[in-house]
Amino acid sequence: MKIFRRLILREFIPFLLLGVLFFALILVLADIFTNLWRYLNRDVPFSQAILVSFLYGPKALIFALPIGSMFAAAFALGNLGARNELIAVFGSGVPLIRFVMPILLIAVLLSAGGYVLEDRVAIPMMRQRNRVSKELLGIQDSKNRSRAVAIAREGRVIYYADYYNDEKMTLTGLTVIRLDEDNRFHKRIDAGQATWDETGTWLLEDCRVFYINGTDDILQERYERYRDEWVDEPPATFRLDTRELEEMNGIEARLWIETQKKAGLPYKAFQAEYYQRFTMAMTPFLVILFAGALGGRFKRNVLLISLLASLGLSSAWYIIRMIATLISEIGMVSPLVGAVIPYIGFLALGAWLFRHAKT
Repeated sequence: MKIFRRLILREFIPFLLLGVLFFALILVLADIFTNLWRYLNRDVPFSQAILVSFLYGPKALIFALPIGSMFAAAFALGNLGARNELIAVFGSGVPLIRFVMPILLIAVLLSAGGYVLEDRVAIPMMRQRNRVSKELLGIQDSKNRSRAVAIAREGRVIYYADYYNDEKMTLTGLTVIRLDEDNRFHKRIDAGQATWDETGTWLLEDCRVFYINGTDDILQERYERYRDEWVDEPPATFRLDTRELEEMNGIEARLWIETQKKAGLPYKAFQAEYYQRFTMAMTPFLVILFAGALGGRFKRNVLLISLLASLGLSSAWYIIRMIATLISEIGMVSPLVGAVIPYIGFLALGAWLFRHAKT
C-alpha cells in the first residue's frame, strides 16, 4: 500500500503546485490588465501598481485552489489510467477509495488551510489593497449617509434621520419613536439636529417631544436642548459602511451582520455570502472527490474524458451554489440552508460515484 500511496502522491503533488500557481498567476495578471488603463490615466508609478496586484495575490491563491486541485487530481488519475497503471492497482484488490485516500486527506488540509489563509491573510491584504487602490485613483470614501434608519433596544427605539454627517457625528432632521414594555407608543422626539457627545448619548437640539399623559391625551413640549438616556445608539450604526463583506474576516463579518440585523436593515444577503464563505473553503475537497471518483471509470481517452467529466461536475456545483445563494438572498430559504444543502447534495453525489466506481 505504501507503493500505491507514493505513486498517487508523486503524480498529484507536482500537478497541484503547478496548477494552483498557474491559475493564481492568471488571476493576478487579469487584475493587472483590468486596472492598467486607470493607473495610466492617473500616472500611477509602476511600483505602486505592482504593489496593488501583489496585495491581491493571496486572494487569487484562494480562488485558484479549487480549480487547481481539480485539474491536479484529474491529471494524476488520468495519467495513471492512460499508462494502464490503474489496472495494477485494481488487480491487487485495492479499492479506489483507499487508493485516492492520500489526496482526499490533502484536500481536507487544503480546505482548512484555505479558510485560515483567507481569514488571516487574504482578507486583511484585500482590505489594504482596496484602500491603496482608492488612494491611487483618487476615489473618495465618504461615510455620510442620507435617510439613516436604525432600530435599537430590541425594537423599542426607532430612529429616522434625513442625513448623517460622519465628520461632525451629527444627525439632521431626526425623529425618534420610543415604545414601552408592551410595545405601545411612549414618546416621540422630533429634533432639528442631534450631536453625539462624550456622555454616550445624543444631544438633541430644537426639539418637540410628544408623549401621552395619564388621561391618554397626547401632549407636546418644546426644548432648545434635550437628552433622553434611551437615545444612545452609537454613530457607527448610522454610518454608511462602504466596505464589502469580502474585506471582513469571520469575526468582523458576524458582528457587522448582527449590527445590520439590530438596526433593522437588510442583512440576509450578507448572511448568505458569509455562509457561502465556508462552502467555498470546502470546495477543494469536493472537486477532488469528483475527480477521484471518476478517475478509473473511463477506458478510452482517459485523461481528456476524466478531465472534462470532473470539470462538468465542478461547473454544475458552482452553478447550483450560485443559484442557492440567490434564493437565500431573496428570502425563499434561510441563508444557512442555502449554503449547506447544495454542498451536502454534491457530497452525497461524490459518495455515490465512489460506490459505483470501477475497482
